[in-house]
Amino acid sequence: MPGRLAGPALLALLEAGAEVAAVVVPAPPGAPPLAPAPPVAPPDSFIGVGQPPPLGPLQVAAARGLPALAVGRRAEPALATAIAAYRPDLACVVCWPWRIPPALLAVPRLGFLNLHPAPLPELRGPEPLFWAFQEGRRQTAVTLHWMDEQFDTGDIAARAPVPLPAGIGWDAAEERVAVAGAALLQELVPRLASGEVPRRQQGPGGSYRGSPVEEDFAIEPGWPAERAFRFMRGTAAWGRPYRLRADGAAPVWLGAAIDCDPVGVLGAPLMIEGALARAQLSPGVLSATLARR
Repeated sequence: MPGRLAGPALLALLEAGAEVAAVVVPAPPGAPPLAPAPPVAPPDSFIGVGQPPPLGPLQVAAARGLPALAVGRRAEPALATAIAAYRPDLACVVCWPWRIPPALLAVPRLGFLNLHPAPLPELRGPEPLFWAFQEGRRQTAVTLHWMDEQFDTGDIAARAPVPLPAGIGWDAAEERVAVAGAALLQELVPRLASGEVPRRQQGPGGSYRGSPVEEDFAIEPGWPAERAFRFMRGTAAWGRPYRLRADGAAPVWLGAAIDCDPVGVLGAPLMIEGALARAQLSPGVLSATLARR
């Protein structure tokens, strides 16, 4: 899908010497089930403050003269036929929104390789970076795995760690994942071209986490303050308030995390001064703004 992960992955394939036959993206609402992708703004048209966003897959395709297709959810039979015409060795997937059926998985000679921003088998599912922040992880990973008929359960081809420093935001974390995933692709493509196809089964256990809902933005008093701080800073881009269930006090809604003292003692479950809230967690003290609701 268009996003921070897809463009760098496509550029990595090209820089590794892969002959990219076509780029496929989800079609916008109301579009035909299978058609050429709509035109996109050229890379030099960015107008805004700060650094421009990374190139998206359609921008890369336009700049390199690659065919680009936009497909709807029910276009799989036609898409399988269209992709088969290219006689592909490999399909690379980044954040595709729908389950890929077996008939389509069987088209490329080597199969489908998915870039998943999590340390599989942990954090399977559609929003693994959110759950890494929600769990207060100091490190996540990016995994390249061979796709099967289930979600994120196929054999692993490569994996690399991605540190998550305290206070890092969503965009910066995605950029780290994109860089790590692109590096894995660049390293893997020559190995595949030489006939080596790395595969190892995922370990036992693992976890699947679905798309977050409102209840998943809650902060519990039993959390360490650092976990709450990491979660709020990491997912602030979602624009959602965070419900804090403070011991012995009515729930409050927090906005932006300001700071945390990992071992601090407040002397009360919750203290509010104007638009600032400080909460005693376990252990530590979280400081945050109050959310407007």
